[in-house]
Amino acid sequence: MAINKVELTVSQIINDLNSGLTWLKKDDLGYGSIETKYGANPLQIATIRKHPALKNAETNITIFDIIDDTKNDNSSSSEPRTIGTTSKVEQPVVSVDDNHTRVDVNTNEAADIFANL
Repeated sequence: MAINKVELTVSQIINDLNSGLTWLKKDDLGYGSIETKYGANPLQIATIRKHPALKNAETNITIFDIIDDTKNDNSSSSEPRTIGTTSKVEQPVVSVDDNHTRVDVNTNEAADIFANL
């Protein structure tokens, strides 16, 4: 029977977890897993995790949120922005009826013309 001996240090495992490796291949977040890296099976990983120094050790990943601060923004970020309080001047909606007559749709005249069609 061939026996492969792999020496693992606690600091090595913690470094792997801090580098984004997960314990198991099935949980891989794209950085790899300790199971794959060391050629272990899930039962061996469960045994390794029982070590007192690794009992609460979990994967740590860093997610970067890139903010484009190179765009020129004329408004000051310290000034609060108010949305929806500007007054809007309504422009008359103009339509042309079948007789090519200009009709202001915002008036009752438009309703009367369309009601008689």
